[in-house]
Amino acid sequence: MAVFKAYMRIAKKNMWMILMYLGIFLGITVMFQHFAGNETAQYTAQSVPVGIIDGDREEAAESLIRYIGRTNEIVYLEDDREALQENLFYRNVEYIVRIPENFMEKCILGDEKLEVTTVPGTYSGSYVEQQISNFINLARCYGAAGFTEREISEAMAARETAKVEMLDVNGSGGSYPAYAFYYRYLPYLFLCVLCYVMGYILMGFRRGSLPARMAASAVPARRQSMEGLLAAGVIAIVLWGFCSMISIVFYNEDFLGSGKVTWYLLNSFVVLLSALALSYLVGSLVKTSNALSGIVNILSLGMCFACGVFVEMDLLSSSVKRAAQFLPVYWYETANEILMDYGEIPGDIRNRLAGAIGIQLVFAAAFVCVTLAVAKKRQRSS
Repeated sequence: MAVFKAYMRIAKKNMWMILMYLGIFLGITVMFQHFAGNETAQYTAQSVPVGIIDGDREEAAESLIRYIGRTNEIVYLEDDREALQENLFYRNVEYIVRIPENFMEKCILGDEKLEVTTVPGTYSGSYVEQQISNFINLARCYGAAGFTEREISEAMAARETAKVEMLDVNGSGGSYPAYAFYYRYLPYLFLCVLCYVMGYILMGFRRGSLPARMAASAVPARRQSMEGLLAAGVIAIVLWGFCSMISIVFYNEDFLGSGKVTWYLLNSFVVLLSALALSYLVGSLVKTSNALSGIVNILSLGMCFACGVFVEMDLLSSSVKRAAQFLPVYWYETANEILMDYGEIPGDIRNRLAGAIGIQLVFAAAFVCVTLAVAKKRQRSS
């Protein structure tokens, strides 16, 4: 078991690096959990400070102001250009509506548009503009039906705002459980630790005359390879087991009572296999520690940013998502998103989940095949 022991000695020498990345991983997890915990699970309409210049002061204008004020903050302004620009600049208001005299005749019964000013490049302008458009269209319908200005005002005031009911789809009150964030960032830890450890181990076995001495050893090459694979497997399983125990200890009843423990553990174990196979490939290609550091950082950070680990998948562009489908971490995060979104896993969802996990196994097998091809080519050239 000389090869096995050598693997373990090199891994032990790099224990500081494993602990460092474990600390980074836990720090990232805690930070993102904190930010997520500040998000409310209740729906609240967006409130925008809206400046009003009322040049009409009749019932229709007052009705429009009340309608906008249902979900926004109303700020009455004087018609002074410099003061208006100053209020927009300092964001005292983000949208200004100038209501003209004879608003009913000009804008509701007529076709004149309201004069508005908004902060460029903000979504709030479109948000308020949509509300104003809704009011004008409804008021015109009432006007076409023969309603007077007072009757239009009363009808608009009687309209109730839409009631929004939040559905608890995932069984966590509309928010994501803390352990889901822990498992979201797990690929970063696996990729960094395994690529570094396996890289240093495999580089160590190629130094100096060691390859020639191993070839001349009485221990068959097949056994040497088996011991190396066994050592790599032990290192990976210890890492996975330690991370799994942390999730169980930290999140205890919430995690164990979710009914999805098996799926989370299976998904994390399969991505571990992909990370291990990729780390073997990286270790077989790199020749220096500097090259190893560069490749590991590019691989780990690149995959994590492109595949939905550090940036939610909903925020990624379609082109990035299409490219990320050729990486195993994307399918890990796809499975993780399914587990986060659903409290129970019915048949059709289970099929999607199993498909995402199965694709990760395909990636692991592909990495193994490429590693074997590289090793065979190197053996022939030597």
